[in-house]
Amino acid sequence: MAAAMMRRAVGSRSPCRFPCSWPCLRTSAVTARYRAEWLRNSRRQLPVVERESKMTKLARPITRDEVHTYNRAGFVLLRGVLDLQTVNRFRRSMDQAIASLADSPAGYNVSEVTRAAEACDFDALQSNSDGQHDLAGMVAHIKATEKPLLLDPVEGKGSFLLDTGVAARIREFRKLCLSGVLPEIAAAFLDSEAVNFFGDQIFVKEPGTRERTAFHQDSTYFNIEGDQCCVVWVPVDPASYETGTMLYVRGIDGKAQDYQPNTFVSHASLPGAEGAELPDIENNLDAYDVVHFDVEPGDVLVHHYKTIHGTSGNASRYQVRRAASLRYCGDDIRYRARPYAPKQLHLQYEPRDGDPLGGPDFPIVWQRAPAQQAA
Repeated sequence: MAAAMMRRAVGSRSPCRFPCSWPCLRTSAVTARYRAEWLRNSRRQLPVVERESKMTKLARPITRDEVHTYNRAGFVLLRGVLDLQTVNRFRRSMDQAIASLADSPAGYNVSEVTRAAEACDFDALQSNSDGQHDLAGMVAHIKATEKPLLLDPVEGKGSFLLDTGVAARIREFRKLCLSGVLPEIAAAFLDSEAVNFFGDQIFVKEPGTRERTAFHQDSTYFNIEGDQCCVVWVPVDPASYETGTMLYVRGIDGKAQDYQPNTFVSHASLPGAEGAELPDIENNLDAYDVVHFDVEPGDVLVHHYKTIHGTSGNASRYQVRRAASLRYCGDDIRYRARPYAPKQLHLQYEPRDGDPLGGPDFPIVWQRAPAQQAA
């Protein structure tokens, strides 16, 4: 799922222009909690060699029925496929990323920017528009469409935090994405001779987070085309409908239709976006077959990149919801630039349209063994 809104909201050094009645876009109070937790946990990490040697196998095999479910429905829940050590490594590296959110040009406190949008504080939005997104232009576009922000009526002041390209700046997170069990999971569903890593995002919804994630289709945010692409969603906390687990829509054939990417917390499509307009699912949930799963750390959700999905906010009073979204591609995927798609500032090179994926940005992370090819 590609983020289509909100640049980093913490840690910048420019002068603050926000009213003092609510947190400033540039305060670091939110991420300080994650930094403290990461520092505590990092002291308990095992040596790198030992950690790597213990994450080479899945906690259990992926079954044929699970592959069939993915092929039929476009999504599947894998219960208990990650061991506790792998989950803890994800949790530590994600906390490290959130603790250093100000260092990422694609890191955002979406909740702070949402409040700036509600206050029409375009000076503050403009001062944070030099990264992945033009926040001021994005909010002006949303207001021009007259499509509201998607906010749940929850109590609390939790933050919706996200970052893109974490594997490019957090070494431990990159190891998890490029080696071990995650590429193996993707390979089970892609039916490909080789698997390339395509990218990542992390999403944190604290207790009391209002912001929903609008239903959308990942494929039109990604600068690729083809069929063999899946998204592996890794929760490191228990997640339910209340806290913002994934919601999948059955009955809309995403493979048959490209839908316009939206601005992530609104139905407003990205300026210049191509494709059909996705129906208003949020306000007509009873008219659609929406499926959700309560998940635990160790569970993984896998969906095709054209499957329609979204999430709620986090109405819980105490339970944070942290999750990583990892994207993997197979043989038939080719690069295709989409001018309206979010900028991927962590990439070293930009391929040409029609190029296969490869190089340091999109490395091969799994290849079929010769015996499997012969079979």
